[in-house]
Amino acid sequence: MLNNILAVSPELQAQGYPKFIGIPEAALYALIGFCIVFLGIAFLIAIVYTVGKIINTRNGSDTKKETSATVKIENKPVVSSNESEEEISDETVAVITAAIMAYYEQTNPKCEFTVKRIKRF
Repeated sequence: MLNNILAVSPELQAQGYPKFIGIPEAALYALIGFCIVFLGIAFLIAIVYTVGKIINTRNGSDTKKETSATVKIENKPVVSSNESEEEISDETVAVITAAIMAYYEQTNPKCEFTVKRIKRF
């Protein structure tokens, strides 16, 4: 079936080649080609998925070690002395910032959250 696809030499042309194929044979060739391409793409997807899982398991084991060593934050009430309700003490800002940092450290170990400056409005 596939032997005479590229037979275009002058000797074979005198014998009736290249042979013209019908619609069913062309459809079969197209179907075979589609299946081969589909299987190739599925194979590549499986390879990428497997490599991703391997990398995530290696990185996941490192992050579990880091999160187990994190410091537990205890919630202590902050005593404000003669401050108006609109002002926030430095201790409160520090506690809120530490809580946000601890949350981001647990959810996203590679967090780029840093406090650069605190301004009063």
